[in-house]
Amino acid sequence: MLLPARIARACLLALLIILPSQGHALVTTPDAAAADRPAAPTAATSRYHGSRPNRARTPGSSIDPYVRPDMAQRMQQLRPIILVAARRHNRPALSGMGDQEFAAIIATILYNENFGWVEDNIALLRAFTPLYQDLQRQANESPLGSNFSVWPANLRPSVALEILRHELPISGTQAISVPVQVAGSQINCDAYTSQEELYAAITAEISQDNMAIEYLAANLERGLYRSADEGTPVSWRTLAAWHNQGIVSPQAIQASPTARDYVRRAAAYLPTARNLVRKPTPDRRLMARI
Repeated sequence: MLLPARIARACLLALLIILPSQGHALVTTPDAAAADRPAAPTAATSRYHGSRPNRARTPGSSIDPYVRPDMAQRMQQLRPIILVAARRHNRPALSGMGDQEFAAIIATILYNENFGWVEDNIALLRAFTPLYQDLQRQANESPLGSNFSVWPANLRPSVALEILRHELPISGTQAISVPVQVAGSQINCDAYTSQEELYAAITAEISQDNMAIEYLAANLERGLYRSADEGTPVSWRTLAAWHNQGIVSPQAIQASPTARDYVRRAAAYLPTARNLVRKPTPDRRLMARI
């Protein structure tokens, strides 16, 4: 997202805090486990990709992985969909990981995208994040059209369109075709007379929880192909940076303050995500009865 949009978002959330309805009970749920954190050298900013940018921070302790109670319940309900999408889009030969870890990356991104740097700095604004998210969706679906990121996966319609067209941007302005499919999509890219209509239709589709997860998983699969093209080893950091900034190499990630901050925030949510997708432990009492 461009700087003016970031400023507008911050102003919108700041104004919302003075509304009479601001009385919300907020519960912070920190996770005691911590994932390993990448180094953060100073470097230039890279371009924004499918996700909103996060302002670079001074290196230090990771954030508290706040998850709203309704978001926690929603993620539990989406767990089966996340696992199915991971099995569909993980390519173990390219990722070097199992489907469960791939699912954990999907869940990590969903948790991480729930808030950004504004909400981290001003906790009271967390109550108004859903309103802001809905305003961006409505802007995309309006006759004027726009290309704002859409929750819950926080993908731009333009990135979703690349996925539908099997396009993978590589170095410079080049793109290659990759065998990525979006299961369940009802979008016919050639059936619309304008980009605004197409983006509105895509926005409606990626606003649905099940389809948002499918698009996100498909985008991470594209990240695997991009990593293979660059000869870059794949890790959860690789795919998080790909989703956020469209980059995969460790050098590119460390050269981008935005990507570094995104990965740093993702590290805080990774243990929560792994707990979500982990196979349930059999009840010993139940097993004793069998």
